Amino acid sequence: MKILGYLYLGNRITLEGSVIVSDTLKSNAFRVLGIPACATLPEIHKAAARIRKLALLGLSNTTEIDIPFLGEKPCTEVAIRAAVGRLENPVQRLHERLFWIQAPQEMQDMYESAIPSQLNQSGRNHDQALRNLFVALEADLDDSGIALWVSAIRAWNQVINDDEYWSLCLMLEEKGNFEPPAFPSEVNALRDIAVGLAAEPLVIAARNALAFGDSSTVHRILGAFTDLIDTGPWAANAQFDIVAPLCERFRGSCQSIRQEFDSKIIRRSGAGETNKLFCDVELEQFRSGIKPDLDRIVQLLQPGDPLAQESREQAALCLAGIASDYTWADDFILSEKLHEEALSLAKDTLGVIRIETGLKEVRKAVHQQHVFGNLKPLVAAPSLKTINGFGVTMYGRSDYDADTQSYATTRYFVALFIPIFPLGRYRVIRTGNQYTFMGKLPFRKAERFHLGLSLTLIGALIILGITQANVTASGNTVSPSTVTSSTSDAPSPQSPRLNEIKAQIESGRSRIASLEVQLKPVLDEINSLNARMDSLKSDLKSLDAQHNSGIDIDVDDYNAKVDTYNTLLAQYRQLLSANSTDIKTHDDLVAEDPVLVKQYNLLLQGGTQ
Repeated sequence: MKILGYLYLGNRITLEGSVIVSDTLKSNAFRVLGIPACATLPEIHKAAARIRKLALLGLSNTTEIDIPFLGEKPCTEVAIRAAVGRLENPVQRLHERLFWIQAPQEMQDMYESAIPSQLNQSGRNHDQALRNLFVALEADLDDSGIALWVSAIRAWNQVINDDEYWSLCLMLEEKGNFEPPAFPSEVNALRDIAVGLAAEPLVIAARNALAFGDSSTVHRILGAFTDLIDTGPWAANAQFDIVAPLCERFRGSCQSIRQEFDSKIIRRSGAGETNKLFCDVELEQFRSGIKPDLDRIVQLLQPGDPLAQESREQAALCLAGIASDYTWADDFILSEKLHEEALSLAKDTLGVIRIETGLKEVRKAVHQQHVFGNLKPLVAAPSLKTINGFGVTMYGRSDYDADTQSYATTRYFVALFIPIFPLGRYRVIRTGNQYTFMGKLPFRKAERFHLGLSLTLIGALIILGITQANVTASGNTVSPSTVTSSTSDAPSPQSPRLNEIKAQIESGRSRIASLEVQLKPVLDEINSLNARMDSLKSDLKSLDAQHNSGIDIDVDDYNAKVDTYNTLLAQYRQLLSANSTDIKTHDDLVAEDPVLVKQYNLLLQGGTQ
């Protein structure tokens, strides 16, 4: 993209292809009249008369200082009168003179004889700086073109900060017989804005690039103004002028989303499912609209830029509002996650205070839901009693709640204080050796596994006992714990083989009990992983249902949940693999026990026949 000739505010511009052409520079009064900026009032009127005459004769009025790349200069009567009128006005005359050549090469001798040497040098510096701006105006807005602009504006800034140049302007006013002449206050007013006026083409180009989505060009121009920040406050103001409209639209988008869905959320109990649908759509609009726009603004501006901080704060407050809406959808866990994300966005802004307050309240709700959400009331407290290591007692401590000083624990039937199988899981408050039962909790997967394993083993032993009892009743079987001899020819129950098998049986059962205690923490972790996978699976099923019903879902969030589920599944499988030897040993011992009992009984049976 090229920009051309827009050198101060408040003037119409036209687009010619990719080039911005300013009517202000193209129709500069001195250019229309074909005279240098050092011309006196009589010379101005004389030039106007000459151009009118050339126009009547149909002759060209081209001069050496027309700057051809600006295009054809106007030569109509209207243009001539407008040019003379602007040069008769002090403020407009100062503007026209600032952006035109003081004296072309062919007039240098006359110019130098009329102007003191130090002021003459200031004029030459001005003309060179202006020509540098003309070169920059013709350049593309790539890296090299932006570099030309930075160099040209720095040179221009040196001219504007040169007191001698403004003394030259006042001298030209005095020698030019202008009535009225420009006042020093009017000169100073122009001096204050002169650098910003020269850089205005870059501001216009950046706005156009922003409108067409050309972020790279916008970023380069904003970077140029950052490089020029030491030349005056105009550079920061230029950056603001470029990005402020985008930030204002962004603020409006954030407010629009909140206003739209704030009226849709049903703030009463029992409306969770309906609110969940609204919240999911609201979050999707944030992900697909607000977040990309914020990223665009942040990429354009410097990290500490006030507009970037303000935009991050607006986005953070919008997301925090969505997070609060999710509490009415009974999804406190997602609400907590979104509050934390909003807090990260709001870093170093005043919005942090509001978001932290909301997050604190949501975390309380999440904790309460986690601790008491599955609690069921009890009719009566369960009994706890052991005699000589046999009976019922409590094992384990998890999910501690500081507010109630309660925790979750499991009630086990124990033998020699070894947990045989779980009887129930409860939330309790312990005072000394006394338990206050707050309610009953569902078994975790570890307890369900332990209970199933124990019941299977007990069932196998019962079946084995019934079988042995039936055989014993017919005089054919004796259990390994009750050995009776009826003849002197029978092998003694203390014979080496019987003693060996009996020792294997006892050793195996002891090993089974030991492995069950050893594997309990593993089963607890497996249960925790399963619980998290079940929660993710539920979320994924809900998102699938929304998608199938035509509601847009956050694809990135869906894929993130899938990735998390797969990670947990890998951990689950790794845990099983790491403990596979112990689990297999346990299963083998359980399977081997009835085989050894059968061998023992067969040997004993052979000795009693």
